Amino acid sequence: MKQLTFGELTPKIFLIAAMVVACLFAGCSDRSNAGGPKGVRVIVASDTILSGMIVSLLPPRLYAVAAILPPGQCPGHYDVKLSDAEKMKRADLIVSFKEMSFIDKNGPERAGRLVIDTGGRNWMAPDSYIHGLDLLADRLSKYFPEDKNEILSRRDDAVREVRAYTDSVKQRIRDAGIAGKAVIASSMQKEPLEWMGFCVAGEYGRPESLSAREVVRLAKTGKEQGAIFVADNLQSGPDAGRTIAESLGVPHIVLTNFPSEKGYLVTLGENVDAIVAAAAAQKAGTEGSRGRGTQKAGK
Repeated sequence: MKQLTFGELTPKIFLIAAMVVACLFAGCSDRSNAGGPKGVRVIVASDTILSGMIVSLLPPRLYAVAAILPPGQCPGHYDVKLSDAEKMKRADLIVSFKEMSFIDKNGPERAGRLVIDTGGRNWMAPDSYIHGLDLLADRLSKYFPEDKNEILSRRDDAVREVRAYTDSVKQRIRDAGIAGKAVIASSMQKEPLEWMGFCVAGEYGRPESLSAREVVRLAKTGKEQGAIFVADNLQSGPDAGRTIAESLGVPHIVLTNFPSEKGYLVTLGENVDAIVAAAAAQKAGTEGSRGRGTQKAGK
């Protein structure tokens, strides 16, 4: 075998050293593979409401956004997976509602954090969603001041889009002849339903807290107030109000409290689709009007 001299080795040594230095300056670290292209900041949100808002506010060429909580999952019953922990570990910023305890228990201390207070509002209701866009734009502008102008511009665009769409949503409710009607609903759906123009005559919590006495009381209230449907919340229990609906002989509807992968406006529209379809079924005297059918958002 030929033995290389020092003179022959020297160029190879310098080449290897140059490659090591280039790697260091390029940022060959854990963060370089955090889930986005080189130079893109990774934002992890607790859920799809926040992730959708963040996507609409931040310039996409500079940020990649992911959500932890699946849209159909109850936050209180969610078990964080290893893949979720890995996402949070690699994040440049974690954004969560303060009620999302699974983030507090698993989020790494070294990542940036924004904890958002809903103020007791349900951000699936359009007015509260717009409030959330304003609040989040303000917080993100302070965290990323170099992108403040674009964040505020994108917020204005998002608000205009939401308002234009939700005007048509309210018109659909009016056209169906059901605006102002009484309903029985999960407390998690009260604010969106009231925004749509319904009167929530009775509300209830999670299935485990709904006693037989409470079912009787709500059925009585629904009968007295002429409730036209019973609306459950998908995440907290899609069958909680079924017995009430059956006793009233009205449609049972399942609505979602988090946007699907299709986005907030599409999900809001699918919730309204379920309501309008149930009202039409009741008016036509179909199975839905006898309380045995269930209308689900997105179906």
